[in-house]
Amino acid sequence: MLYAMFGLVVFTYVFLLVNFIWRLKAVKSRAVHIKFFRRLDTQDAPEHILLGTRHLANLFEMPVLFYVVGVLAVCLQLESPLMVAFAWLYVGCRVVHAIIHTTYNNVVHRMLIFQLGSFILLIIWLLLVAAYSKGMA
Repeated sequence: MLYAMFGLVVFTYVFLLVNFIWRLKAVKSRAVHIKFFRRLDTQDAPEHILLGTRHLANLFEMPVLFYVVGVLAVCLQLESPLMVAFAWLYVGCRVVHAIIHTTYNNVVHRMLIFQLGSFILLIIWLLLVAAYSKGMA
């Protein structure tokens, strides 16, 4: 689980860097004024800046549940190969979700991959609770 969590952390930082580069280019090309970033007024912002900003916020929403279940699994020594496999699938879903959201942004595709990732995350939680309950018996 630790490596999968680290994978998502690395992806988050990579996305943060990409988002910074997009913003820098937008300011340099005068597609957006630097003052835009004070309030993130969406009225005249380029779409890729808005999508990047929104997706960066997404990386600090549902993934919190992933980090919590991962830390619990590691600390309680309840990791299983199946749990780790699902953890990597979750990370993959987050990467695919980011690609869809910040490129062609098909809402149906984005929703499907988000729901798949959420379902995988639920499975990880259920595996953790089952392993914990088994250890308590």
